[in-house]
Amino acid sequence: MIRRLRLVSDEDWRAELDLVQADPACRERVAARASVTVFKAGPLRAPAANILKQCMLAAGADAIVARGCIDASVETSMAIVFGTPRQLRLAAASLAGQPFGLPGLGEELLRLLEPVRRPRDLVLRSGTLSFSNGPAVMGILNVTPDSFSDGGRYLDPAAAVDRALEMKSQGAAIVDVGAESTRPGSLRAPSAVQRERLVPVIRGIRRQDAGLPLSVDTSDPETAGAVIAEGVDMINDIAALSEPGMPEVAASTETPVVLMHMKGTPRDMQIAPEYLDVMGEVLSFLEKRIEAACSAGIRRELILVDPGIGFGKRQVDNLALVRRLGELRCLGLPVLLGHSRKSFLGNAAGEVEPLRRDPATAVISALAAHDADILRVHDVPGTVQAVKVAMALNGGPPG
Repeated sequence: MIRRLRLVSDEDWRAELDLVQADPACRERVAARASVTVFKAGPLRAPAANILKQCMLAAGADAIVARGCIDASVETSMAIVFGTPRQLRLAAASLAGQPFGLPGLGEELLRLLEPVRRPRDLVLRSGTLSFSNGPAVMGILNVTPDSFSDGGRYLDPAAAVDRALEMKSQGAAIVDVGAESTRPGSLRAPSAVQRERLVPVIRGIRRQDAGLPLSVDTSDPETAGAVIAEGVDMINDIAALSEPGMPEVAASTETPVVLMHMKGTPRDMQIAPEYLDVMGEVLSFLEKRIEAACSAGIRRELILVDPGIGFGKRQVDNLALVRRLGELRCLGLPVLLGHSRKSFLGNAAGEVEPLRRDPATAVISALAAHDADILRVHDVPGTVQAVKVAMALNGGPPG
């Protein structure tokens, strides 16, 4: 596996060099070239890492591998490779005749050196979710009594329907309806309770607007099957289809699914979570869940991914995932970011009350506008404005 790194601070660089177990002398060499394009590859067998390094140096680029690769005191190593795009293309071409799977790594490197492009538009039952002009805004509609931000406000189906239509008028491209709180410490809502809350709302929305794309936030297969039958377009699953029966429901109905990373369950996920390499672990998890979904018969083009901000993450982990969100582009799938009003924003901004975190949410929405394809938020009009400004400042959407 190889991915483009987004190292925007000295702390990011230090962390990656520590993970590679690089020679301390590498730090000064990297500091002088920190503005070049950077990728991370591996794990590689030690001989492969040595060959990769020599190919990079011959092309005028560079690679940092574990110090133990030189004397074969380590069996495997990650590698940080960096250089200008021209140097990296030359190095990638030189890998074509090498052993240890390096030709495939070279091909992937060449692919990643191409200009970043948005994923293809997602065709849903109710319409098309377009990413070509920037991220789509997903409005959050919680029909729960205990969600951390707006629990209880939309328990009445009529109020929930009105809210969904209001968010569409404010610019939401899709509305995500949830009947189970997943805040830290929360317990599962029974399947029957979820269906009792969701079905009247879905039916009410569909009676008034058959063309509004709808997603449902659930990990329960019975609930997923019931709402899909009522006209829901997408399933947003925080458990990444790990519940028995969920992959089969998605596959048999050809329904798009969001696979999210979470360490643990909502009940215990915030009990001392730890990561050595948070982005690496998130990517590894998502790759495995994508493979499992495809093996179950779900077409890859129907899969979206979510790094799971706030789900089994520390403050430093959440910030790192947002800062380096673009590294998820190596998966080639639409990226959903769910950051709205979460506690990491409150910690950073000094705001205890979730309802007063919309300005902080808008900051993240603007910063992530080029790396995310869907922004899942409570404040739809504020996010729409933030995205428009971010895209204008950066010359429009990539690709």
